[in-house]
Amino acid sequence: MRAPYLFLTGCLGAAAFLAAPADGAAQTFDTTIAVRSGARLELHNMSGSIEIRATRRSEIHVNVEYDRARIEVDASANAVSLRTVPRRGGGEAAYTVEVPAGTPLQIGGLSSDISVRGVCGEAELQTLSGDVVLDCARGNIIARSTSGDVTVSDVRGRLEAGSTGGDVIVRDAQADVAAQSVSGEVTLEQVEGRDVSAETIGGEVLFSGPIADGGRYRFQSHSGDVTVRPTGRGLNATITVSTFSGDFETDYEVTLTQGGRIRPREIEFTIGNGGARLSLASFSGTVYLRRGIPGRED
Repeated sequence: MRAPYLFLTGCLGAAAFLAAPADGAAQTFDTTIAVRSGARLELHNMSGSIEIRATRRSEIHVNVEYDRARIEVDASANAVSLRTVPRRGGGEAAYTVEVPAGTPLQIGGLSSDISVRGVCGEAELQTLSGDVVLDCARGNIIARSTSGDVTVSDVRGRLEAGSTGGDVIVRDAQADVAAQSVSGEVTLEQVEGRDVSAETIGGEVLFSGPIADGGRYRFQSHSGDVTVRPTGRGLNATITVSTFSGDFETDYEVTLTQGGRIRPREIEFTIGNGGARLSLASFSGTVYLRRGIPGRED
């Protein structure tokens, strides 16, 4: 059943839509809004799901299936804001939104899965309970969940990705990356950046990608293993390895030259010209430094 909506003319060419609620059955809200290039989308959902895809058209198309809620839309040619307002303890809504490629996104939810594919613009995606999937983004990027998994791929720029209770996976990134989890694993695959870090307390850390001269790389876990597999045509790094009750295993020949040091539970050594800084740490897990295949990922 398609819900009727009220159309309210606002100032400065803006418009607001209120999907008129009806009791007793799920409702559908559907609208299309013409926008200028670079228009921004903001969306906040209480419970349900959010799916966002790219379109070649200069418009934002919104379809919402909702129950016991009101859908608020504040729209102009430069920005569109969507919001789910719960009624009588409800508030579940499933959003399917098409936006022009490159649209900047600010998406939030309390108990909502978030999926964004092919938009390839700046993105800030945050949910309290739910998974976050982001495929293609550029610029400043944030992807976070408190209790769900976070999966990010095909990003360029600067990425912050994190979860408290889930895994964090980043693939195919040409970006500086800061990835964190409390109880999940953190996996960075085919990540190419000059400032990259991955941290977790209760899971494993895995990284593969080139180590750039002059770059800074930090990978650590409290109780899990840390595995780092540099790829490319050669490793040039000053490497610090720290562990309290774990082990250190490496495929590289380790020679402590002048300036290198051994401390209780910590060693520092140089491979190549030492141009990058690479810090590897696990309190009780094993630290692995493995060789990649030159010019490709394993």
